[in-house]
Amino acid sequence: MESVLVVGFNVRPLARSVKKSGYRVLAVDFWGDLDLPEWADEHIAILHQEPDQRPDRPLTLTAESLVMGAQQLLEEHGPVDYIIASGGFDDHLEAWKHLEKLGTLAGNSSEGMQKARNRSLTHEIVKRSGAATPRSFEVTDKKQFEWATNQLSLPILVKPKFGSGGFHSRVLYTEDALNHYMVRHTFTHREPILVQDLIQGTDVSVSLLSTGKASVTLSVNEQLIGLPELGKGRTKAYCGNIIPLQTTQAIVTQLCTISEEICNQLNLVGSNGIDYVIDEKGTPYFMEINPRIQATIEALELVSNYNVARLHIDAWKGKLPQERPSPQAFCTRIIVYAKTTCQIPNLSNIPGVVDIPIPGSHADRGDPICTVNHVAETKEASLKGAWDIVNTIYSHLIPVSTPSEDL
Repeated sequence: MESVLVVGFNVRPLARSVKKSGYRVLAVDFWGDLDLPEWADEHIAILHQEPDQRPDRPLTLTAESLVMGAQQLLEEHGPVDYIIASGGFDDHLEAWKHLEKLGTLAGNSSEGMQKARNRSLTHEIVKRSGAATPRSFEVTDKKQFEWATNQLSLPILVKPKFGSGGFHSRVLYTEDALNHYMVRHTFTHREPILVQDLIQGTDVSVSLLSTGKASVTLSVNEQLIGLPELGKGRTKAYCGNIIPLQTTQAIVTQLCTISEEICNQLNLVGSNGIDYVIDEKGTPYFMEINPRIQATIEALELVSNYNVARLHIDAWKGKLPQERPSPQAFCTRIIVYAKTTCQIPNLSNIPGVVDIPIPGSHADRGDPICTVNHVAETKEASLKGAWDIVNTIYSHLIPVSTPSEDL
């Protein structure tokens, strides 16, 4: 049996896909949730979840911690036939290079990763391909920030240059919020931020397979971004997906054409994702490229007969499917975030819940707790079913007071 090492911030969905395609699975994951061992023959988690306490965060960067875990797992149980990475590495080139040295990395090379995350290069390609880009300025000090915000109209979006998932982003709606951010934020040359137009509309992701010369779209998905019901209303944090996007065929065709051309121009391989916002006029605004397996993998597999891990490896080897898959239903995927510091009970008996924490462990406000998947014949039924499960989870969480709350 061939073996695959999967490594990423939340690697369980990828481990599931790889296991279902017939491989022996070694997994390195940040969270170490209760349901990961079901899909991994051997695994290492960066966090150590225990009842009645919040897991200690590592002192090193997440990407570096994941690489160290991969190296340890390979020393104990390797080597493997392939290494596949998911989220957690997008702007960490050195960590990606380290993964390349550990074995056969099935996916984009470090050079391909660097090209895909190069904003100047991708924006040139995007504009030639037919999409728009928001006005954006890179700033490293308060004077630059003040100048950049004067070029734009409120509301605006500020976010780290390096990072994905919308975490640590902020939507500034008023002058007071802008001034508050400028006073509170520590500007550094090592961690530049982007100040850009807030494009309002439908958040979309396109999942693709590429060989370096040709590409095919797997799915066009609605993204759930910055949901106030999950405590993320002031950010552009990733909160989940609805697959497929319910829209006109013209918009789907346009997104597929543009996205496939972008991947071809960048010579990307394997599974890749591209994020957009579709404004009220139907114009697609390019946001970013995720040049690796995306978080949508499980939801896509739940509404189709495809195995994304197998398709990813095939595309990396130069083989694409003959046609685009047609989802047979709708799947809503929602990440449940803690809205207050809380203790998490046993969630394993709630249907549709995955990425399940150790019962009794703690989560701080803003931490992800688990993921909800719900499949139904219509978008409305899928969305309602998912939110019913989310609300059930929130009703079971146990508030925990913190020292600051007790003062």
